[in-house]
Amino acid sequence: MSLEVRCFSKAIQNENTYVITDRYTGYKAVIDPGYYGEDVRTEISDIDSLKYILLTHGHYDHFAAAQEYIDEYPSAVFAAPLKEEYLLHGGRDNKWLALGHGSPVCPDADLRLKAGDTITLGGTVLKVIETPGHTEGGICFCTDSEVFTGDTLFRMSIGNYSLETGNLDELVSSIQTRLYSMDDDVIVWPGHGPATTIGYEKRNNPFVQGEEFI
Repeated sequence: MSLEVRCFSKAIQNENTYVITDRYTGYKAVIDPGYYGEDVRTEISDIDSLKYILLTHGHYDHFAAAQEYIDEYPSAVFAAPLKEEYLLHGGRDNKWLALGHGSPVCPDADLRLKAGDTITLGGTVLKVIETPGHTEGGICFCTDSEVFTGDTLFRMSIGNYSLETGNLDELVSSIQTRLYSMDDDVIVWPGHGPATTIGYEKRNNPFVQGEEFI
């Protein structure tokens, strides 16, 4: 695999912030900037190596530290989902997700992402997949061997669809048609909890199964 993945789970809601590194160039990106600390700063190391700050969806716990990254790495491009306008500008649920720790409004993005867009990180290409359901505009980032699913798919679970703009039917459809169509050995890096694989979730996830996917 061309990517090195480091996961930091120290944010307010135990959200997973990922620092990914292209092995060939050393270029880095942060996926879901909910947490920023000295350990992340050490992992990034060179201020010029961070090329992107990427957001999967518009919930506060996933963008809580976005402004810190923007301030410390001014040359990095902050990219957020195009269809998350409502949540990115606050929303009722983001106010309680913040738990009084910061603004429920996300900083303005340099780039707004939609289905089919790509992020090039050295020799690594991340493809954008739209996966509505947990939120109306959520996205995932994937390569041929791994996918960063935000709060769409977890190990043995799925995202909460009862929050604002969530929809169970859309969530199940997103998982079945856009994630379960990937190869079984694709690694799933979720927004909360441990990593898993597409094949494991097809066979074992109690929330989204179907004979055609087993």
